[in-house]
Amino acid sequence: MRKLTEEAFVTMGVCSRCKKPFGITVDRVDSRHNQYVFVWAFKVNAEQAHREGYDTKSVHGSVVLDDEYPGCPYCEEKRFYTCGKCGSIVCWYGEREVVCPKCGTSGLVTEVESIDLKGGEF
Repeated sequence: MRKLTEEAFVTMGVCSRCKKPFGITVDRVDSRHNQYVFVWAFKVNAEQAHREGYDTKSVHGSVVLDDEYPGCPYCEEKRFYTCGKCGSIVCWYGEREVVCPKCGTSGLVTEVESIDLKGGEF
């Protein structure tokens, strides 16, 4: 795993297949352009994530995947979408229409250049 900067934090994702939450280690790679990298993913329950403060920081930027990013710890998918209503990061299998496993909102997937991430220190 790459060496993390002091700006690294954890955000939460949810597997669209099993509907279980997981943590994603995120690090900033370019502060001038607000570019972030997903470094690692791990199983964590929602209560533990809240206790750890994984919902206390908000950032906006573009995301790339580290070469060693393993993807979702449940289904191993590396692709993702963010729910337009609740902001959840959700595993994506290439389908055009999706239903968020967290809030139930359905919609069409569209490509964006940047997203909002909410997370916390670890």
